[in-house]
Amino acid sequence: MGISTKTITWLRHKGYDAIHLSDVGLHTLTDIEILRKAVEEDRIIITADMDFSQLLSVHTNYAASVIQFRVTNFKAENIIDKLQLIFQKLSSDFSVPQIVTVEDNRIRVRKLPF
Repeated sequence: MGISTKTITWLRHKGYDAIHLSDVGLHTLTDIEILRKAVEEDRIIITADMDFSQLLSVHTNYAASVIQFRVTNFKAENIIDKLQLIFQKLSSDFSVPQIVTVEDNRIRVRKLPF
């Protein structure tokens, strides 16, 4: 959540099987339920919510990757630019659980468990 549906549309256009929780009526799920769903469906969580890092450190039985945005500009264009940078410049293998933290001037990758 916190990510524009325009970003999801862009991801779909790029060939990703992306869903927005509000698209499928799941926006009322708790963070742990979202994490569970991501694991079950082998999805990467893209979010502005910083709670997922903590959840993954506590619930080590969940193997999921998270791209979390800590930026000042949450407009879809900025988020898309940052995602393009992640997909083009980082050779991250998202089959290995990790947390990618995107800030205005930095991208940090931490493999799980930490």
